[in-house]
Parts: sequence; structure tokens; C-alpha cells
Amino acid sequence: MPSSHSPSDAARSVRSVAEFLSDEWIAALDAAARATQVDAGDADSLAVEPVVRGVPGRGDVRYRVTCDTGVRAVTRSPDGESADVRIETDYATAVALARGQLNAQTALADGVLRVSGDLARLAAHAAALARLGDLFASVRATTTFAAAEPAG
Repeated sequence: MPSSHSPSDAARSVRSVAEFLSDEWIAALDAAARATQVDAGDADSLAVEPVVRGVPGRGDVRYRVTCDTGVRAVTRSPDGESADVRIETDYATAVALARGQLNAQTALADGVLRVSGDLARLAAHAAALARLGDLFASVRATTTFAAAEPAG
């Protein structure tokens, strides 16, 4: 069944993105995910919750990435619902990951990215989550990044 969002819809959403981790940025990732959907059949769904600490002007930001064979949706995290996997990092690391300047494996090895939850299910969805990088890339050119506030 075709998506109700066309690539031009996603492009319009991407152009409106203002700031990394804002509601508009999350909506642009969601539009890009929905524009690239294919039929997943009976694929198992996985909910991943990235948590970014110390976002300038916002504090901690949580959002939800839902995937099966591909990334299906990117939304604000629903209150009171736990995700299958939680990924936590600080703002500077999240910016480097979003800009493609750092990869998750290096961030994990350096101890600046922490993963908890059902790691077996996370591994089973690795191919779908690898496509999340494509979604970040699709909005990167129109995303602004606030300067990190000095630790103190």
C-alpha cells in the first residue's frame, strides 16, 4: 500500500526544519521515514527511545523511533510508555552523531553513548536502524545546531 506522503511532502517538511531536536526537526525525520516506507508484512516492531541530555534551551529531549524492516515513525516519546531500547547521550555527542562526524560504535566504545533494554531485539533490527542515518542525512542540510552550553 503506498504511503500517503510523497517525496515532495518530505522535502517541504525538511526545508522547514529549524533546530536539532526541536518538534519541527522530529516531524521532519518522521516525514522522511513515512515517505520511504514499504510493506513490512508481519515484521516485528521495535521502539527505540533516544534521550539527549543537556539540550540548550530544552533540557533533556526524548523521542521515539519505531521500526520494523525500516524506520516507520519518529515521534515525541509518549509519557508513561517504556521503549524496547533506550539510547542516552549528551548534546555534544548527539550533534556529532547527527552531523555524521561520529559513529555510534565509536561513541559506545568511548563511553559517551549508553544503550539499555532488549539488546537482542536491537541487534535483530540493525539493518532497519542503519537506515536512520539516511533520515538524519536527509534533514541535515536544513538543521541548525545550538551551541552547547559550557559545563559548569
